[in-house]
Amino acid sequence: MVLASILAAALLVGLSTSREERITSNPDFFTVSLQGPPSIDINGWRLHVEGLVLNELNLSYSDVLKLQNVTEAATLRCVTGPSARAYFTGIRLPDFMGLIGLKPGAKEMVFFSPDGYSTSLTIEELSRDDVLLAWNMNNVTLPLEQGFPLKLVVPGDWGYKWAKWIDRIQVVDYDYKGYWESRGWADDARISPISDWKVHATLLSVAAVLGTFSTLSGMRNSQQARIARRLPAIFAKRYHRYVSMLFYLVLLGTFSFWAVTTYDLRGAVFYSFHGRIALITTIFAIVGIVSGAFMLGQSKRLVLVHWMSNLAAYLLLLITIVLGVTLVV
Repeated sequence: MVLASILAAALLVGLSTSREERITSNPDFFTVSLQGPPSIDINGWRLHVEGLVLNELNLSYSDVLKLQNVTEAATLRCVTGPSARAYFTGIRLPDFMGLIGLKPGAKEMVFFSPDGYSTSLTIEELSRDDVLLAWNMNNVTLPLEQGFPLKLVVPGDWGYKWAKWIDRIQVVDYDYKGYWESRGWADDARISPISDWKVHATLLSVAAVLGTFSTLSGMRNSQQARIARRLPAIFAKRYHRYVSMLFYLVLLGTFSFWAVTTYDLRGAVFYSFHGRIALITTIFAIVGIVSGAFMLGQSKRLVLVHWMSNLAAYLLLLITIVLGVTLVV
């Protein structure tokens, strides 16, 4: 069980790391959208650029393809777990801003899609050389499901900033709230060590290892359990209290950390099945702490409650890790 927990940790972090380092083919690249790809008539399609700009534009698709461009590898990471990497070809946003010119007071650039989606980036964020308006992916025309004809590529930002099917751009002098931002998600979608779910996954894995020791050493309290007598000496009863406290502290600390960062990024915590499992796990952990603290006289009923709540928290923790692995894969 200890080995399984360690392997789960290595698998979870290893899968995500390898996924972010290798180039994903277009058919295998994951997709996320509000309601599926819109119908695009490329002959009638235009990119409208307006607002606080010196040169308003109304570009056809052929005009877009004539813009100066670069090709770069970039990783798209979804807040729900999946990630994929590809080569994108397009115009750098600093070059694009030089083309349109910005009027005094320009604060953000807003990107609109025909499906009703929108998002924005500050002028400072757009000044990075790696932010692109892309029309090619892996050296071929951007697939429709990936944002054809024009996709915003923002390396280092969560996927909801990577707007697809862009047909209008507006430069504004205020803090614009896009589709997800107006629903509580953070304006600043930069992936930091704090918001990166890998930190959360690593802490969960540490809790799983401690939970393994806590659960097995706890079996020593049941002298009639045959399995208890077959356990290695390392799972001694005298270690149970200390390892259990570490398990509870890491587990509750991990979920508290996850709740704070999730609320800060998404404006909600228990909106997903993954989050609800985390809530139930936390409840069982609290029951385990309370029952363990008051096991005076070794009441058989209290011992049973303590052991079962501890086991439930541990098993739910493993389920949470497995769910994380499936999201990454």
